[in-house]
Amino acid sequence: MKAGLARVLPGLVLIGLLFSFVHLVGQSFAQTALNVQLQIVKYGELAEAVRAQKGKVLVIDVWADFCIPCKEEFPNLVRLHKKYAEKGLNCFSVSVDPPNNPTAKDRVKKFLEKQQATFANFFLDEPEGVWQNRWDLNGPPCVFVFDRQGKRAAKFEVDVTTKPFTYTDVEKLVVELLERKP
Repeated sequence: MKAGLARVLPGLVLIGLLFSFVHLVGQSFAQTALNVQLQIVKYGELAEAVRAQKGKVLVIDVWADFCIPCKEEFPNLVRLHKKYAEKGLNCFSVSVDPPNNPTAKDRVKKFLEKQQATFANFFLDEPEGVWQNRWDLNGPPCVFVFDRQGKRAAKFEVDVTTKPFTYTDVEKLVVELLERKP
């Protein structure tokens, strides 16, 4: 009896450890999802949030749930934030999904949770004409980069007259701005 128990006991301990690990990892993912916030804002509130970042380098990713290229590039924003946040980078995501779409906010929030986007996330509660006119933009994707003084350093967008940008382009500028003395 003792010999049989001695053979089974290590397996039971291993199974117990495995269940504990799975439980802890599950809690970690759940906690990350809970840290993802989506603020519904008007344009003026977003502009205030941007101005409040003076002293930091700021990357703003303008995206939408309906925009496949936006969603494909979004993990790069998350990576950029994780890599440079401690060096003075802040990241914002701004969803420009139609505010009158009853499921848009939920879809955006689920996507952000899946991406573990723990930085500031905004849902712009404005008709598309507002942001298109203010930003001189036809649609997403678009990335704005602001320097530590709060001045726009670059606007990366996709249109028929420019070559598509990548997050490699964005990161190169971010590194340059972070290296400048405040």
